[in-house]
Amino acid sequence: MEAFIAVSVRPASTTNLKNALPDHERIKEVFYVTGEFDFLLRVEASNTYELARVIEDLRGIEGVENTVTFIVLEKLK
Repeated sequence: MEAFIAVSVRPASTTNLKNALPDHERIKEVFYVTGEFDFLLRVEASNTYELARVIEDLRGIEGVENTVTFIVLEKLK
């Protein structure tokens, strides 16, 4: 399964997240973005249990304030 996770962090915590993400095997791409959220992550997981572990790991990183997860139902292009 594939999902996108939008992450917002406290301004002083951007570096914490940048340093913590590359080590997570389920996170395939990381985008530093503008707008309501600071990062957009593309995640690949075998099931919802694995996806939940990724979300829990993200929420445990110092400075992470909020996450919103979008599960891909169908890839159109």
